[in-house]
Amino acid sequence: MNEANDFLWWKHGVICEIWPRSFYDANGDGSGDLQGITRKLDYLAELGIDGIWLGPVNKSPMVDSGYDVADYRSIDPIYGTMADFEQLLAEAHRRKIHIIMDLVVNHTSDQHAWFKESRSSRDNPKRDWYIWHDGKKGGAPSNWQALVGGSVWQWDKATKQYYLHSFLKTQPDLNWRNPAVSQEIYATMRFWLDKGVDGFRCDILNYFLKDEQLRDNPWSLSAGIFNGFQKHLYSRGQPGMEAILRQMRAVLDEYKERMMVGEVYVAQDGPAMAAAFMGKGDLCHLSFEFSLLFTKWDAARFKEMIKRWYSVLPEEGWPCNVLSNHDQPRAVTRYAAAPDTQKRARVMAAFLLTLRGTPFLYYGEEIGMPDSPIKRSDVMDTIGKMYWPIVKGRDGERNPMQWDAGKFAGFSAVKPWLPLNADYSAVNVEVQDKEPSSVLNFYRKLTALRRAQPALQKGGFEWIESDKDLIAYRRTWQDNEITIILNFSGSSRAHKIDAGLPLKVLLGTHRDSGSPVDKGPLAVYPYEVLALGA
Repeated sequence: MNEANDFLWWKHGVICEIWPRSFYDANGDGSGDLQGITRKLDYLAELGIDGIWLGPVNKSPMVDSGYDVADYRSIDPIYGTMADFEQLLAEAHRRKIHIIMDLVVNHTSDQHAWFKESRSSRDNPKRDWYIWHDGKKGGAPSNWQALVGGSVWQWDKATKQYYLHSFLKTQPDLNWRNPAVSQEIYATMRFWLDKGVDGFRCDILNYFLKDEQLRDNPWSLSAGIFNGFQKHLYSRGQPGMEAILRQMRAVLDEYKERMMVGEVYVAQDGPAMAAAFMGKGDLCHLSFEFSLLFTKWDAARFKEMIKRWYSVLPEEGWPCNVLSNHDQPRAVTRYAAAPDTQKRARVMAAFLLTLRGTPFLYYGEEIGMPDSPIKRSDVMDTIGKMYWPIVKGRDGERNPMQWDAGKFAGFSAVKPWLPLNADYSAVNVEVQDKEPSSVLNFYRKLTALRRAQPALQKGGFEWIESDKDLIAYRRTWQDNEITIILNFSGSSRAHKIDAGLPLKVLLGTHRDSGSPVDKGPLAVYPYEVLALGA
């Protein structure tokens, strides 16, 4: 395939992350399911989505919302059956929408058959599928702290050894240094690829390998509670991961147009760590970089974050960009408090969908949906249960999708598994579908513009000098050139238009499409979005 001329869905398209339990309830039990997603595929197609990343749907005891897998080759009954999954695949593909699964293979559930065998005795054949060690000086083998706090080591009374868990004690880490483990994971990848899955979001890749000498980590208060107040020099990110990624990539390359996007989640390590997992474009196809999720609403900050991200990318690498996901408060909640919520939501949409790279939307982002307020009695997330009220967990951003103004927001016929937002009667798909200037319709226009303009899909990127409250850049592909101007402030700002050809508005928030924009000073309205072309 000649990438210079062909559309690659994972590279040039738009991908939407869906939290399956919160998207649409088709069977009336209060929880979203696979049939619910299938019923909403036409909506996603109209939105301009080219791929869906599904949150974990494998069989699980749900101690960590499915990130504790008990069977990699089955579907949890909460979401439906394997037949439901296969129908979703077929119907999505019929609409040219691709399906990405969550691949959670740093650890399993302690209810997985592998771990039950592993902990049954020291001489069990699967003992070395997990990381077991004797204690040291009457305590744990090292001082390593779990990402959720506390030691990574859990004492097992029956076999009188410790097992390692980078997260919850119910999530024992797999031993990726054992070839039997890696071969089983590669076989599992093929199982889903043979069904037609188009790729994987690979969970927490930089945790796979740990220091074999179990050297202690240095303590660091600045690292924060979710790093266990440690610099994880030895409990993650160890040499050898490149070989594993090459093997995973080789499995994907056995199939046509499949991909993997890596989660390399460590805020303190920055974009260089995320870029490293792409190698020279021969490891992960994409890698998440989360700086934008941890900064304030500020044009200069956003610009600096993107500059840093682009500067560390390998020459053959391709960025992906994200403003929200299932682990962090929604972008609208972080960035767009009233009364400017919808205005800022449109600026965010234009920023995400016109940058160089693959945009990942989070369901509900397209209607400017905020987090739901969560009471202690509503908490489902184990993190919230552990640390309330200091940390209230991640339930707020995993809230049910707001489809209409009905009793349960059109999500379900019964009370949903998580609370709804109080504003759902005003902020929902049905209302916004009828409003030409709504956030939803603006997203639709943006995805249509991306599809019509090759420069926005695969073009080069050049910053344009601008006021500190503006972000301006130029995207160019062959003879197709698009200029983007975004005002992040609630006041008008001046911007100099300096173009060789007369420009017109291709898409904007304050001016009609097709209207001319002359050379010279331009007054950019508060929170204005402009996409200009010849």
